[in-house]
Amino acid sequence: DADLSRLPFAKTVGDDLYFAPESGRLFASPMDEVPSDPCDAQPDEYDIALAAHRVEERTTMKVERIHSRWAGLRSFAPDRHPVVGFAQDADGFFWLAGQGGFGLQTSPAVAAACASLVLGTPWPFQDVTPEALSPLRLLGQAA
Repeated sequence: DADLSRLPFAKTVGDDLYFAPESGRLFASPMDEVPSDPCDAQPDEYDIALAAHRVEERTTMKVERIHSRWAGLRSFAPDRHPVVGFAQDADGFFWLAGQGGFGLQTSPAVAAACASLVLGTPWPFQDVTPEALSPLRLLGQAA
């Protein structure tokens, strides 16, 4: 058995595979985006085989066995940017959605944006505005 613990997180430029060490094994995803109604998502056999194939095709590793399977639902806004801000039609409702497959990577920055909006503190970024993340942008309105 190879020691996978020293492998880095790796992702293809074409967004068709990422993998990383996880609990002594390799976690891999084909980065598929299949439209779905809300449900208890289950991985498709084809997608599992595709991820294994891509790992073997793009590395020197051999996938001998799939130890576990997992699928999740990812939400995307039409512009593929996170939706962060108060709803105009539901008093006190705060949107935090549309993180797609990048929730883990973006969570520190998105949390800072949320804290600023909820607490009314200064906006923490210079290159992204609250309006760019606001749910109102999806309705064609200014925040």
